[in-house]
Amino acid sequence: MAVTLRDVAAKAGVSPVVVSRVLHNKAQAVRVSEATADRVRQAATELGYRCNVAARNFRAQQTMTIGILHGSGFARPKLNEGSRYFACLMDGLIEGAFRNGFSLTLCPQLLSETPEHAMSDGRFDGLVWYSSVSSDANLGALSRCDVPLVLIHARTAQFGSRHPAVLCDNEQGIRLAVEHLVGLGHRKIGFAMDVSPLNLESLDRLAVFRRHCVLHGIETTDGDVLEVGWDRREVDAYFRAGSRHTALIAHNDGLAAEFLNRAQAFEIDVPGQLSIIGFDSTSYCEELRPRLTSISQPLREMGECAIDLLVRSIQGDTSEPVDHIFPCGLDIRGSTAIVGDQK
Repeated sequence: MAVTLRDVAAKAGVSPVVVSRVLHNKAQAVRVSEATADRVRQAATELGYRCNVAARNFRAQQTMTIGILHGSGFARPKLNEGSRYFACLMDGLIEGAFRNGFSLTLCPQLLSETPEHAMSDGRFDGLVWYSSVSSDANLGALSRCDVPLVLIHARTAQFGSRHPAVLCDNEQGIRLAVEHLVGLGHRKIGFAMDVSPLNLESLDRLAVFRRHCVLHGIETTDGDVLEVGWDRREVDAYFRAGSRHTALIAHNDGLAAEFLNRAQAFEIDVPGQLSIIGFDSTSYCEELRPRLTSISQPLREMGECAIDLLVRSIQGDTSEPVDHIFPCGLDIRGSTAIVGDQK
């Protein structure tokens, strides 16, 4: 039979309220001498007392669990197979949750038919929603969500200004990439992006790409925007038609790797004939050949920030939701070179 708080109180010769004050930091108004506290802790140790976390959370009407949702139209997410994006983001989410005493659960596959069903059924104290995919389904679900929620990779204004958001400085990141390529002599630069589903953050990056090309006197057309579906057939079609660019910027490392690997299959030298830049700059970039130059975003720090913001909201913080923007960098590796610099 489990040892109870009352058992500890009886052994220490104090009231259960005193035990609660010493072991669980409850009953703040009760003053307990250090000698009495030591006696309580000793009694708990001798009896093998363990706090019943489930019972404590039930009394506090909390589950101490945070749900992690992906918002690609509420379909099963494709987590950038091969790249380390999701692992890096999860490292930050887990670290933030551990530091704040919460557990994490991935949705929806483990629990429910859709993330929307899991949003408001009481199993989560709060939710982290990582996506910038805007759809009627997403907007409707977020508007009906009645638990604290934080967005990653989206702006708070894009989803009703109800939830705080965490994202990277896409303006800074794309600017660094364009400046790097221009400095290497590139004038024919393309931008590759996923379109299944359409991603608002990719559209932001595309707009920045076009703007900075103009600033450097580089004309871009719709033909310089490479829209790629999940099956990646467009990548092979691009190379079969004959590469019309000397450099490409992809909106994530996974897509950049597709172009890098398929270029080699079509006997196009990277970076001699085509320079390629990704976005995320995880350890995955070091595994590719050549190693992938990539815009870096601090995914781990972003994940930790999202959890900290969510915990504050769970605890009653009513601050106006704002965007928390993290700086980007550029990690130059082996996939970019001076135009025509054959090895």
